[in-house]
Amino acid sequence: MTAKVAAGLALLFACAVTPAAEIVLNPDHPDRYLVQANDTLWDVASRFLQNPAQWSEVWYRNPVLGNPDQIYPGDVLVLRQGAGGPRIELETAPTVPLSPVIRVTPLAREVPVIPEDAIRAFLTRPRVLDSADADTLPYVVGFPDEHISGGAGYGLYARGVREAKGSVLAVVRPGPAYRDGVTEEVLGYEALYIGDAQVRSAGEPAELLLLRAEREVVIGDRLLAVEPQELTTSYTLHAPAKPVAGRIVAVRDGVTQIGQYQVIVLDRGGRDGLEVGHVLDIYREADTIKDYVAGGFGNVVETPPDWSGSLVVFRPFERISYALVMKAVRAMHIGDIVKSP
Repeated sequence: MTAKVAAGLALLFACAVTPAAEIVLNPDHPDRYLVQANDTLWDVASRFLQNPAQWSEVWYRNPVLGNPDQIYPGDVLVLRQGAGGPRIELETAPTVPLSPVIRVTPLAREVPVIPEDAIRAFLTRPRVLDSADADTLPYVVGFPDEHISGGAGYGLYARGVREAKGSVLAVVRPGPAYRDGVTEEVLGYEALYIGDAQVRSAGEPAELLLLRAEREVVIGDRLLAVEPQELTTSYTLHAPAKPVAGRIVAVRDGVTQIGQYQVIVLDRGGRDGLEVGHVLDIYREADTIKDYVAGGFGNVVETPPDWSGSLVVFRPFERISYALVMKAVRAMHIGDIVKSP
């Protein structure tokens, strides 16, 4: 067993035995807060709690409201202390109806969980190919008039297309492999979005028209059906029900140091229990330092992992997940540890 694998297994074990955390309020928490138009749920939770992952544990889901999990600008939230611990609830009129009622809200949209602009493109376009897709998807085989590439308005020929005339397919280019941060197992491939193409005539090859292209389409690019995913705010912040531990294996935008509001890729996904809204902590891996006082060769001390920040999972796939860094107290890097708070 390699040292890297052993360290990864030790991390998983340490995560598995972590007890449930006590709810700790932010020392500067308000007793009453008016929700602002530019707030996110993360912002609101951070005002009240040291750990925003505990929001679902303290939020009171008023049964008389038709949408008890949603918060809107202009809402007033109140912190109350009870025998069961702190509770945050929506300030409402003192009357108690006999049955659920429709909540009257302003025209403003509900407060998003995390900044929508930072993640929108990652919800509306295909971003991940599994190992099988990378080799079996339909592919561009050529262009009319012996062109070697094409842009918006160009025609193209593709093999393996089964969709009917009029169907719109995404054109993607397989990118670097996403690998498990410990075992190096291939979990999938980055799908670089190139554009959209519409089937003009079926056949082998099929003929398609490029409706839009963010870059030149070339022979070998792959085609896949587009499955639109609604940008939803109908989830809340919460910790995983079961312990989860993994690593950051990629970062978007080609940067080397990771900061707040950057999209990162984790080597854990739905099969590991991750779901939308899960909050994980980020740690810099433990380091070793020489103990010159004790002396002797090989006398080293392992430092504990350093907490670097927090993330929210917003799009889990089967074996990897996209997450947004919500808090960063230092620069983060590929290979840093993520685990349940």
